[in-house]
Amino acid sequence: MQNQMQLVRKAVVTVILGLAAMAMGCASYYAVTDPKTGKQYYTTEWETARGGTTRFTDAKTGAIVTIQESEVREVSEKEFQANTAKK
Repeated sequence: MQNQMQLVRKAVVTVILGLAAMAMGCASYYAVTDPKTGKQYYTTEWETARGGTTRFTDAKTGAIVTIQESEVREVSEKEFQANTAKK
């Protein structure tokens, strides 16, 4: 009975650790471009707000940005890190 409980605990811990590892590796990165100004921002999440505007938090500055018209594309973690590193 005690061996069975240890086995169940090990299985639960393994599942929890596996899910945590998967969640950490599943981040999405986006480049958001304002076509009117050509300015490019990077973020990990964005939303379409009222009136079709795009709203997100700029990863480099932490500012909340709202753009009337935008182009959003998914980017690699490498590109995201290269463009959001504090200089």
